Amino acid sequence: MNKKFFQEEYEKIEVPKEAVLQAIKAGVGRANPGEKPRKNKTIVLSAAAAAMILISTSFMVPSVSKVMADMPLIGQLFKDKVGENLASQKLITQLNETASHNGIDVSITSAYYDGAVIGVTFDVSGKVKTDQEGNLRGIYEIFEGDKRIDDSKELVYLEHSGNGYTGQIQLNYPKLELPADTTLPLEFKSIGDEEGSWRFNVPIKQLAYETLMTNKESEKGDIKVHFDSIIAGKASTAINYTAAFPSEGKHDQVRLAVFDDKGNPIHLLADGIDLETKKTGNQFIVKGRTIIPQCLKGKTGYLEIRPAVALEEPNQFFTINNHTPVQIKSNRQDLSVNVEKVSLKGKRFTIDFQINNGENKNEPFNFFQDFAKNDVTLVKESRKNIYEEPINHTVKTLDKNKLRFRSTFDLSELNNFKPENYVVRVRLGSMSANMPLELEPVKIELQY
Repeated sequence: MNKKFFQEEYEKIEVPKEAVLQAIKAGVGRANPGEKPRKNKTIVLSAAAAAMILISTSFMVPSVSKVMADMPLIGQLFKDKVGENLASQKLITQLNETASHNGIDVSITSAYYDGAVIGVTFDVSGKVKTDQEGNLRGIYEIFEGDKRIDDSKELVYLEHSGNGYTGQIQLNYPKLELPADTTLPLEFKSIGDEEGSWRFNVPIKQLAYETLMTNKESEKGDIKVHFDSIIAGKASTAINYTAAFPSEGKHDQVRLAVFDDKGNPIHLLADGIDLETKKTGNQFIVKGRTIIPQCLKGKTGYLEIRPAVALEEPNQFFTINNHTPVQIKSNRQDLSVNVEKVSLKGKRFTIDFQINNGENKNEPFNFFQDFAKNDVTLVKESRKNIYEEPINHTVKTLDKNKLRFRSTFDLSELNNFKPENYVVRVRLGSMSANMPLELEPVKIELQY
C-alpha cells in the first residue's frame, strides 16, 4: 500500500490512541484466518477507519504456522514462515543485547536477514503495566523514524513468556541495495504505558542469496511495469520492478498476483513496497518490490505474474444547490457516481445516486453499500479536504441490482446551517484502490 500518500493526510489528524488500539483489536478479532481472500489486493478502509491507523499494523499480528518438532527453541519465537524456515536450517543469529529504562529491560535475542526480509525477536522484563485485558504492547521505530521509509514506526503486541514477555518484529529492507552486513537502528519508544528510549543497533548479516536478472514488461496505455530482477533467498523470494506512471498518477500503486507453473496462487508476504520515487519529464518512476515468504527453488519452473495498478483518484465535490442529474466520473478508468436527485427539506438533506451505472465489476454488493455509506458524504466546504467525523446519516438501498442508494443527512445538530457552506464529497479513490487496472500477465522462467 502507498503509505507515504496516506501518511501526509493523517499525520495532521488528532485521534485518541486508545480508540485506535481498540479498533485495531476489534478488527483483528473479526478476522478469519482460514478465509481465502477473493483477490490479491489491499482492501481500502473507509475514511473513518483510515484516519485511525496512525500506526501501521503490518506486522502486529504475524501469521501463525505449525512449528516443526525438531526446530530449535529460538525458531518458536519467529511465528512467520521465513523465520520458521530459517530456524529449521539453523540460520538464525542469536544475540544478547539489553537496554534499560525506568526499571524495564528490553533484550534483543535473535535476528535474521534473508533476501529483503529482516526479523528480530526481543524479551521484555521488569515493571511493565499491561492494559485492562492483560495485553502488553510496544511502539518501536526503525531508522530513526525516517519518513521516507514505510513502516518506520510500528505497534507490536507481546506474548507472556516465563517471568516476562517476548515479541517479534518482521520488516522489509527499505532500500534498493541489499548490503552483506549492516545494522538495524531500532528504538522502542514505549512499553505498555511507560514511555522512554530503549535503543539498539542490531547487527544483521545477509544470508547468501541469488539474483536472477529479468527483462519482462507489461503495459497498458500510459502505464508500464518492467520486472528487473528476482532475489532468491534461503527462505524468501523478492520480485523487483520499475513502474512508470503519468504525472497525474504520482500515488498509483502496483499490485501483483503471482502463480506457479501449475496455476496455483503463491501467497505474498508484502506487496506494493515503494523503494524509490522520482519524476522524469511527465512521468513518475517508482522502484518497487513484492516479497514471497518462501524459497521457490525446485518448487516451480516459472512464475506467472499478473500485474495490476491501483490508480490515484482525487476527491470530487458538488454543491447542495447543484442542478441534477450530476455525474461524478473518473478521467482514468470506468468509475462513476451519478447523482440523480438532491433534496433539502427542513433539517434533512437527501441524495439519490447510482454507482458505476449499476455495474458491480464482480464486486460483492456490500462493498458498494459500504462505499455509499462512507465515501459519499456531506462536508463543510471550508474543511472539505480534512477528515472529520461524517455528518450523521443513514443509507437506504433503492435498487440492489442497479446499485442505487439514498443517503439522508441529519442537519439538526449543525449550528447555523447554510447550504452554500456545504458540499457533497465523493471519494472515487476508495473504489479505485479496490478495482485496480489490470495489465497483461508475464511469465518469468526461474533459471537458478
